Amino acid sequence: MGISAEAVTWGYRFFLGRDPESPQAVHAHLGAKDELQLAKALMRSPEFAARRRQLGLERINDLRELARLEVDSEATPAELAACLAKIKASWSHLGAVTPHFSVLTDNRFLPDGLAAALGDFWATGRIEAEITVRIFERHGLSLSGKTCVEYGCGVGRVTTSLSRSFARIDAYDISPNHLALALQRALELGVGNVRFHECAVDSIVDLERCDAFYSRFVFQHNPPPVITELTRKALGALKPGGIAVFQIPTYISGYHFSLPEWLGSEQLADIQMHCLPQSKVFALIAELGCDLLEVREDDATGERGRMVSNTFVARKA
Repeated sequence: MGISAEAVTWGYRFFLGRDPESPQAVHAHLGAKDELQLAKALMRSPEFAARRRQLGLERINDLRELARLEVDSEATPAELAACLAKIKASWSHLGAVTPHFSVLTDNRFLPDGLAAALGDFWATGRIEAEITVRIFERHGLSLSGKTCVEYGCGVGRVTTSLSRSFARIDAYDISPNHLALALQRALELGVGNVRFHECAVDSIVDLERCDAFYSRFVFQHNPPPVITELTRKALGALKPGGIAVFQIPTYISGYHFSLPEWLGSEQLADIQMHCLPQSKVFALIAELGCDLLEVREDDATGERGRMVSNTFVARKA
């Protein structure tokens, strides 16, 4: 006994995202002995393969597989303000309900289990600070007496540890709830050389002039035009000879970004992932009068199978 026309229709909707194009198309699949055979037939189709790529379900196994991404990477001041308003709404909510998990997406750091895992959470920040300090030192930046800007400090996971190596840290975040917890953490540890800044929503803030800039797990949660402007602000804040260490995903399988489409979508209080093509990052580094010192593939997205993420190290000429 074969399958029903209704099963074929639902198979099309599930695997191809559409209704069958004609009664003849439905009839062609009625000979399948069961739903599994129908599913296999639909999954073998070129249309399903294209849909997998569109949805980012295929793994990146070879750099030759990376197709060109259609990404809006620039925006007007008004559009940037609209982006920031959406971002602030989302991250203010996340900072209130899952502050530590939104900083480091490990289920151990959800509110229900946080008490038992809090020590591990802060330990990851100490390790991250040590790695970052070694990068600065590897490129000859003497940190004694120097200032550092951290963008997206969250609850201060890295901030307080990083502060031990600098005369001052200026830590920025768009979420007031995250900043309140970061300030509490600094007070608990007696850290007095960190100034916390809440980012505005009408424009991307001009950062304090600095000798060092650091940001990781942050730019990736902003749409590409915001990543572009954040990179400009970060590199523009560097003093001559200053060094920036920052992480950006540069490829997501099946990704595209239309700014009008994103601004017109419903507000989502979730953790979004975005990317900026590597060529654009290189262009921004040159535009801001910086030299590229390093670019390394990293695991910051946690999804190497379908994303490419890079840590960039750049020095102001």
